[in-house]
Amino acid sequence: MKKKYLLALVSLLVASVFMGPATGSIVAKDELQKVTITEPAHAVLWAPVYLAKNLGYFEEQGLDAEITTVQGDTPTAPVLSGKAEFGLFGPEMITGFNEKGQGTKLIVTTTKKFPYALVSGKDYPDIESLKGTSINAADSGSSPRQFARSSLKNAGLNPDSDVTYANVSNPAVLAALESGEISASVVSPEIRKQVLDAGNTMLVDMYDPEVHKEILGSEDYEMYITFVKDDLINENPELVQKYVNAVYKAILWMNEKDVDEIVKVLEPDFSEMKNLKDVVTEMKEQNLLSEDGGFSDDGFEAIKRVSQEAGLLKEDIEKDKVIDDHFIKEAQKSITLE
Repeated sequence: MKKKYLLALVSLLVASVFMGPATGSIVAKDELQKVTITEPAHAVLWAPVYLAKNLGYFEEQGLDAEITTVQGDTPTAPVLSGKAEFGLFGPEMITGFNEKGQGTKLIVTTTKKFPYALVSGKDYPDIESLKGTSINAADSGSSPRQFARSSLKNAGLNPDSDVTYANVSNPAVLAALESGEISASVVSPEIRKQVLDAGNTMLVDMYDPEVHKEILGSEDYEMYITFVKDDLINENPELVQKYVNAVYKAILWMNEKDVDEIVKVLEPDFSEMKNLKDVVTEMKEQNLLSEDGGFSDDGFEAIKRVSQEAGLLKEDIEKDKVIDDHFIKEAQKSITLE
């Protein structure tokens, strides 16, 4: 009797070690398929990807997901070279990869609105005053850079010759504005309030729906996306579906939960961000987050237009050449919160 009790206890302990956190199903760690997700920066607007990992949704799909930050001018390189399966990035550069023979697709978005603002230092009251100065707008292929270019062009400046561009990390933006190292900066929700509270000037506020449409020509702009190579879609569509399923479930979870619950799950990834609760609250209140992970027609047209104006896309291109929405549509049909 004692021997049977010990065997049962051991079995229970083994099962608890490998218990899938979201479903209660038993998943052996060594049976999970390892995948790599690359990001150009650690950004809260990709929150559903981090939530999918922390809530166990990737494991639930049989994936052992590792998220790696790749900085520099070529953060997309690991995906293009096959060293990583999934990439987090803005959509503009990805739209032009097909023209270069680097077949890629956007497969899911975590946001539905363009979340940035253009803010200037105290000596620069309007966009016209930025002529001949330096603007912080990330790297050349990024969404912040294309937003800065569109804002300058909309104000009558030449985005290629009237300013120079810098790439200053978020923690250093405020000091760079105060010192005059940069005259203006594209700011994300993570630092928006801090920069404005310091007395800097709001030039272009994309939280304003009218401004959003004036600058981008659309009320939608799916900016925080995941992309993959066409090769992976063709060779292992089941893997792509598993990834999208996990992220979509996290999107549903984030849309349903309150700010405190979301912050609690995100904190391990953003332990140094003192204003995490404020940022998540702002994301919720401004409706920045995607509700379904999909791409609208108007949003795609805006992405295409910005990509063409930036020279990242030379020719016209159809939506299905850039976006593979098969996976998110399948997730929408089959995935629910339990």
